[in-house]
Amino acid sequence: MVSHAHVDMINRFLATTTGREKLCRLVQYFSRFYVFYLTRTGASTDVIKRWAELKGHLGNARKFFRLLKPIEFAQSGIKGLQLQDPVLRASTVIKQAGMFLYYTTEAINLGNITNFRKVENIKAITTFGQKCWFIALAASWLSGLYKFKVLAAKQAKLQAAGEKVDHADIAKLQKDQFTARYQFVQDSCDMVIPTAGLGWINFDEGIVGIAGMITSAMAARNQWLKVNA
Repeated sequence: MVSHAHVDMINRFLATTTGREKLCRLVQYFSRFYVFYLTRTGASTDVIKRWAELKGHLGNARKFFRLLKPIEFAQSGIKGLQLQDPVLRASTVIKQAGMFLYYTTEAINLGNITNFRKVENIKAITTFGQKCWFIALAASWLSGLYKFKVLAAKQAKLQAAGEKVDHADIAKLQKDQFTARYQFVQDSCDMVIPTAGLGWINFDEGIVGIAGMITSAMAARNQWLKVNA
């Protein structure tokens, strides 16, 4: 039985734009996988069409949720310039710039879909956006590899210190290691989507759907913890 406390937690999650968007994304990519599954198993055309249309409508709806995201990534990119570590500074700025451009193309796409402003070369703009998304993910992925190296060096230093180590330092290191691994897995799965969309690797819709569900659940978890910590 769901308690009032659990309902409050759910409400806090759904009260955020990010929470609702990630939930829609999870259902969208499940629909994408399910359309693939239904097609493979010979389901009726009506059933396949129903789920395919749900996938499409959710994808368009999410564009409204993310309409002003470029501002957020522009700000994060500017803050990234202040990082002292040159590798993290470069990877952060590239990631934020890539995401800024990707979400800008999504906004243009939304204007085209809603007939607010039709764009003749929308396919080229969409392709450019997918490339920007991939570059952003690749920068984050490479940043993850670098963080593994830095954190491994910190761990070796703490181990060498022996009993003199502060338990707070150990706890912080473990938290940083978990965060780095978590982001690395998320980036690795997410890269499947633009890679398939650009036709660089022939991932089928089932794999893309599963990858999207995994990263949607991971992002939703992050938002859940953020609002219910």
